[in-house]
Amino acid sequence: MMNSLISFKIRPALLVIIPVVLYSMLHASSYSLKLLDLIGQNRFVGHTVHHLYCGVPGGQRTEGHRLLRDLHYALHHCAHLHAPVYSAKALDAIVECQFTALRKLCADVSEKQLLDCLKSVLHPSNGQRLPRPDESLLVLAIYLSMRSDERHLMVVRGHFVELVRTDKQLLLFIRLVKHVQKLMKRKTLNRTVRKAVLQWYKHQTVDGLLQMWSVNGQSDWGMHRELLHRCHHNNNNNPFDAETMAALYVLSSPVKELVKWPACLEPVAKCKETILGIAKLRAAQDPSLALVIIRQLSLSYEQVPLHFMTDVNVANFLYGTMSFEQLLQHWPTFQRLDNANRANALSNYAQHFARMFNLRASDVEPFRLLLQERRPQMHNKKISVKQQPSFVQNLYKNSFGFNKGLGLRLHITINLEMSYMCKSLTGRWTSIKYLDAVVALAFGYFMSDNDVTVRIWHDKSGALIDLPWLTTMSVDEAKATCEKQKVLKIKQTLTDVLDNALDDKQKVYDVFLVLVPCATRGNPKNNSEQLCQRLDQYREKRNTNARFIIMSLRQHRASMSYSTVRNEHILEICSISEQTTRVISAFAHGNFF
Repeated sequence: MMNSLISFKIRPALLVIIPVVLYSMLHASSYSLKLLDLIGQNRFVGHTVHHLYCGVPGGQRTEGHRLLRDLHYALHHCAHLHAPVYSAKALDAIVECQFTALRKLCADVSEKQLLDCLKSVLHPSNGQRLPRPDESLLVLAIYLSMRSDERHLMVVRGHFVELVRTDKQLLLFIRLVKHVQKLMKRKTLNRTVRKAVLQWYKHQTVDGLLQMWSVNGQSDWGMHRELLHRCHHNNNNNPFDAETMAALYVLSSPVKELVKWPACLEPVAKCKETILGIAKLRAAQDPSLALVIIRQLSLSYEQVPLHFMTDVNVANFLYGTMSFEQLLQHWPTFQRLDNANRANALSNYAQHFARMFNLRASDVEPFRLLLQERRPQMHNKKISVKQQPSFVQNLYKNSFGFNKGLGLRLHITINLEMSYMCKSLTGRWTSIKYLDAVVALAFGYFMSDNDVTVRIWHDKSGALIDLPWLTTMSVDEAKATCEKQKVLKIKQTLTDVLDNALDDKQKVYDVFLVLVPCATRGNPKNNSEQLCQRLDQYREKRNTNARFIIMSLRQHRASMSYSTVRNEHILEICSISEQTTRVISAFAHGNFF
């Protein structure tokens, strides 16, 4: 135990993202339980029923699979439960908006169906397409908070440790439970949740608990203390052994208590030097003293309070222990060091980053780098002096063509009206221009996939023409090509995209991706009926698996009404988020529908 804590060779936490029933869950999903009745009434045509279950092999579809699609869409749409619209919402808004719908859905599902569903999501192979852990935890929180059948609850509770893998996820789960309890007008955690939490703590090893504490910083101890107190962990009915109790005390105590080394910590006395060292580091204010402790204990980046990273000597020592993900997440710290005339720090950082960062091996999409470079907190102030390009901005410009593509035949259509070219996106990403978002997405796919056609509306006729991009272009040249089109006013009709593809006898497409400021234009009667009819024609004549994705980059709600009785194979994505490319990939590959 002592060696594993002192060495601090932290095993990469199994951060199995438990997305809600967003995609992977959906990878075995379908419509709600009500579909059985509708199918029995012959209200679905044969091919629709067939493709409705495209994610699950025949004979393996269960009631749980039919529940998943409803769970997914309930988490994202306030207006229509079945609307195929993805719009990133804040977690609290999701809880408030969809609690009633999710509560009803959770009441209809059995414990086996829920567990099958969540376990399929938690499979490590799903990691690349699971964007939001909070959503699936919300489903679990509602289920454990509202069900009253003790036998069913015991079954789900018995698998709680498998579903909640890390302490961060545990604290997030409790936050969701509290919100649900508030909506249900209850004050305390129910007995089922308390037992599940105690079982989670008991399942952790002493090494694991101390390791959690070592990387958590100073912010989580209070939440652990409150949670353990509310779950009555000192109760004789829930005994912990002495070592585990000592580790829990470390995990749930402030620094000022740990430095006194109370008698209750003697069971972990073998780790005393390391625990006291980290506690003193967290209480320290002097970077030079902090560096002495860091060197003495050979601490890595995860164990050091973030405010010490503003010191050039600490930063120079620590960036050698940082992973690529950590370097990318905290590049602004090093940029600030450079802006403070500490060029040596940034030079060393850039060299180390270059050694670690192989563009092709890292498989980082240009769109992600754009969001990283333009993230809101980096652009909350207007600066009149022209700034030098950041390291990540240069990295973004050089990243096109190095990430793995979708491996599909893409037809991309773009609205390049001049009136939108210089406009910013709305909401959270006002630091990104509409044209920059378009280029990051479209040119990213153009460079990474082998069979991509990119077209634009060029006048009021609704006709499409090819955008003259070349694979030899840089991103700046691709952007300049868009600006040279000088498109004044167009007739933005979504059905034109499919008409154009039907007329193209030389190519067959798997995915249609349409990038527009707002998809509210060009929708007769504000519904998807005509678009769906055209897509059905294309699926019948050219490709039975074709899908249609609309990206409304400057709006945050559905642009039209969609069918509630059939799968139209259409997805609308409103605005952008860190999950945008994952959503596109998951839908394009049929992981949800």
